[in-house]
Amino acid sequence: MLIESLMVYVGDKIMTLATETKVSQIMQTNLITVASTTSVYEAAKLMDEDNVGTVLVIGGNKKLLGLVTDRQIVTRAIAHRRDLSTTAVEEIMTRWPMTIFPDTTCKEALDIMGDYGYRRLPVEKDGQLVGIVSMSDLAPVVEFDDECIADMVRELSSDVRYS
Repeated sequence: MLIESLMVYVGDKIMTLATETKVSQIMQTNLITVASTTSVYEAAKLMDEDNVGTVLVIGGNKKLLGLVTDRQIVTRAIAHRRDLSTTAVEEIMTRWPMTIFPDTTCKEALDIMGDYGYRRLPVEKDGQLVGIVSMSDLAPVVEFDDECIADMVRELSSDVRYS
């Protein structure tokens, strides 16, 4: 009964919570940002303090330049024995990451994540960073959507990086 209440029929198409909910409704807006010259050590320290897995690298006017994940710190800095206090995040970051818009649906965001193997997507409006959405943000929205759950499980289980 609860699942039925989360589905709406529009013509012959079933609309679910995931296809109707916009990213702007669930995205995180308390963003952890750093300048490109910030040391990897400082970025990791911020991740620990704020309990996040990503810091967003920004330039002037909140322009997104890149992002650094906890995994990148391990694989691009620690594994190569780089000095974390002198290595700048710009040396290991993903440059110009794919972004989505606030009016992107949660289903569309999940599809993009699945297609490209992303765990997080920055959200931009008018060229400025306004939020970030992660798989864990999407999970409650897709909880009752069998198609979305199947997509999420398939993508996570087929991601060779984690096999």
